[in-house]
Amino acid sequence: MAYMARLSWLCLGLLTLVACAMDKPETARAFADRWVWVQAQTYFSSARGCTVAVYRLDRSGLRTGARRVYDLRQGVGLLRQGHGVAFADTQTTPDALSRAVMSADLHTGLGLVSSVTGPRTCMSDEVARAVHHILTGQGVITVYDPSENMVLLIDTVSRHAVLMRGPV
Repeated sequence: MAYMARLSWLCLGLLTLVACAMDKPETARAFADRWVWVQAQTYFSSARGCTVAVYRLDRSGLRTGARRVYDLRQGVGLLRQGHGVAFADTQTTPDALSRAVMSADLHTGLGLVSSVTGPRTCMSDEVARAVHHILTGQGVITVYDPSENMVLLIDTVSRHAVLMRGPV
């Protein structure tokens, strides 16, 4: 009888740990698939307050129909309305873009920054180094969806994308 009680507690504990994950791999991939052509997932980690996924892409650009902007003011306006947008100017680094969004609209900018900095605990050291490189490099399309608090950094050179979601 004591064995069954321990087994029940162990199963309950495992279910609690699984329930603490913010996202499932399928949920994260579905978000990425709306914006890019995902070929394979190479990393996934999700905990109570964060999700990080890394994907290899079939193609380096955005899907047809993805809401893309090249103008900061237009992008911030759409973000204020709760729409996800792809900042498609690959000459501006994601780091510079986030600072510009914060300058244009502090609330929207803070959401974007928290989606990038919050998930650090869900990253391996290798992924954290790669994210830092992507954040400070050119050739990257930055997608931000404030309604889901998700960021997708699309490295058009390496044909990889990093999805990040911080605490809501």
